[in-house]
Amino acid sequence: MKRKLLIWILLTVLVSGTAQNTLIPSVSNYHLTWTTINPAFSGFRDAISISSLYRSSLYGELGPSDMQLNVHTPLGNSKVAVGGVVAYNNIPEVQNLYSIMSTYAYRIYLGSGRLAFGLSAGMYGVNSDLSGIDLRDSGDPAFPTEAYQRWFPNFGTGILYYTSNLFVGLSVPELLSIPTESQGIGNFNYENYRFILIGAYQFNFSEAFRLKPALMVDYNQASTSFKASLNMGFLDSKVYVGGAYQYPNFAIALLNFQVNPQWLIGYAYTINTGPVRTYLGGSHEIVLRWELRPVIRTIPDDPFYF
Repeated sequence: MKRKLLIWILLTVLVSGTAQNTLIPSVSNYHLTWTTINPAFSGFRDAISISSLYRSSLYGELGPSDMQLNVHTPLGNSKVAVGGVVAYNNIPEVQNLYSIMSTYAYRIYLGSGRLAFGLSAGMYGVNSDLSGIDLRDSGDPAFPTEAYQRWFPNFGTGILYYTSNLFVGLSVPELLSIPTESQGIGNFNYENYRFILIGAYQFNFSEAFRLKPALMVDYNQASTSFKASLNMGFLDSKVYVGGAYQYPNFAIALLNFQVNPQWLIGYAYTINTGPVRTYLGGSHEIVLRWELRPVIRTIPDDPFYF
């Protein structure tokens, strides 16, 4: 029981510290919810695209769970696209985070692909109560005894280049830090910025077999992580099976199934490979995506076009 309590306190400190600086979870099936990471992906599928994501607690019963609703579409012509992201992060009995963000992308043709510039803007909400945590030092100022609630604006930006076979992008999805009680509406703290570099290439060997490696590097001044994945497409890209490794602590199994041209179901299972894996269960992640396509006939018929 003592060990469980110590793990609870340790992980609460770790995950609450992370949650207080970001609402961009490092989800496993990130290639199905790109606009959460980079607003320049808005409209990149040239269709009305709606996806919902649920991820169970990444640290067993002790850590956060996440939900997202992601919508984006071109507007009128191929240059302008808009979208929206609603996200929710819950750490049981500790903290809830909410965000409602709009996204905008302006896209121009460049060579055989497109160059997109993206912006996001919206509101964040935080609702935390750390008074229920059993502390050794009851006067620890890092754990205030009163509940804390607040809404504040936030913004993000990104750039993206993509063709029918590859893409590479760089973004800062959150330009404002989540403020404490003593701060104003948020602050442009460069030390908390997350710079996310993403890229992928799809090898089309045949209609029956495709290979898609992808890489995401997540950097800030406190830490750097990367996620490398490899997906194999079968049956004319109706089924993708793959795996990923997130440095330094997670291994991921991926399975995505295109039910029909409108509906996709994605599943991911994440396990901790670090020293505390004995005490933590795996995390399940489910994505449902619906599309009305094509809005603009510029993308290939392959439903898994990134």
